[in-house]
Amino acid sequence: MFGLTFEKLFLVAIIAGFVLGPSRLPGYAHRLGRAVRSVRHFVDTTRSAAEDEMGVPLRRSQWETMDVRQYDPRRIVADALRETDVAPNREWPEEVLAEAGRVRPGQKYLIIGPASYPRRILIDSLPENDPRRIAAQVVPNVAAAGRTAKEGR
Repeated sequence: MFGLTFEKLFLVAIIAGFVLGPSRLPGYAHRLGRAVRSVRHFVDTTRSAAEDEMGVPLRRSQWETMDVRQYDPRRIVADALRETDVAPNREWPEEVLAEAGRVRPGQKYLIIGPASYPRRILIDSLPENDPRRIAAQVVPNVAAAGRTAKEGR
């Protein structure tokens, strides 16, 4: 604690013995003991008051068993980015399906919202199984096959 080792504390006690003298040393030791007890009492009363106000016990053993790393914002964001399937087995709302019908292949942005305040959403930022993203995907071989079929007629 504070980088104090037993040797350093022993050295401070010897120096205090020389400075204070053998007659005053017991009185100062008694005062130090009283100060330590009062600080310990203050900490205990503060801890019990905090426990009463919060309703949560503040015991060291319980805090040590709790994994506080789960509340780290960096970990939360990393876990959210690792999720690949954002909406598994979910029916898409009518609005999303209607927007997917208006998306052209190769379109990069989706414009949503009222005309007074339109919002642009990057289509690549949508989940992989979003119908709007699927509608915007360009399949060059299918487009070329469509042209050759029309030319052959």
